[in-house]
Amino acid sequence: MGSGGMGPGPLSSYPPEKIVEAELSWISSVVLFYSTIYVVLKIDVLWAAFGIAALSLYVLPIVSMRDPFRALPWEMTILVSLPLLLHISAGSDAMNESVAWWDDLTSLAFAFSLATLGFLLTVELQMYTEVRMNRPFAVFFVVMFTLAVSGFWQIGEYVSDVVFATRNQASNGSAMGTLLWSLVGGVLMGFVYAAYIRAMSEERRRALGFMHLWEVRDWKKG
Repeated sequence: MGSGGMGPGPLSSYPPEKIVEAELSWISSVVLFYSTIYVVLKIDVLWAAFGIAALSLYVLPIVSMRDPFRALPWEMTILVSLPLLLHISAGSDAMNESVAWWDDLTSLAFAFSLATLGFLLTVELQMYTEVRMNRPFAVFFVVMFTLAVSGFWQIGEYVSDVVFATRNQASNGSAMGTLLWSLVGGVLMGFVYAAYIRAMSEERRRALGFMHLWEVRDWKKG
């Protein structure tokens, strides 16, 4: 990763597949950006905080490496953007009333997104700090991060309902259902991301800055 800080070279020096992947990631980030702008303008505090946190994790590798091709994988960016898009769609009462499983879908998408943020946090902690994790602990971290944020999120929604008379939580059962989906999504995505890194080609890991990730012994920045 020592050469990453030197900034991007001529566009022709990048392999075509890396350019395509970066472009897909940028397009996905535009969706995330405008979704965040929307909830900020709507003064939707919880979702605005979520969007800003997600954008921060997206931008950090690009800014720190001074290389736009260090953008996060497009598939992760889409997963992070998905609950924001579903939340915006759920702004229509007709969607909630006509689709019985809409709440479950949004809860599961939210859990997947939180797990993705937890995974990105483990990646960036190891890239920019002295924190080191092995794979089992990283999976545990992703699961606990998903549950913890989901729990605080439910508290935030409750406070919003009490103070600002919003209708974020339909019932106690709805809140418990969201936490249950968070557990399911966190556990599932924790193992999925462990397998995802293992299956990723060395070339792609190097391009994304994921080399030596979760290798605690003799860890060196690539």
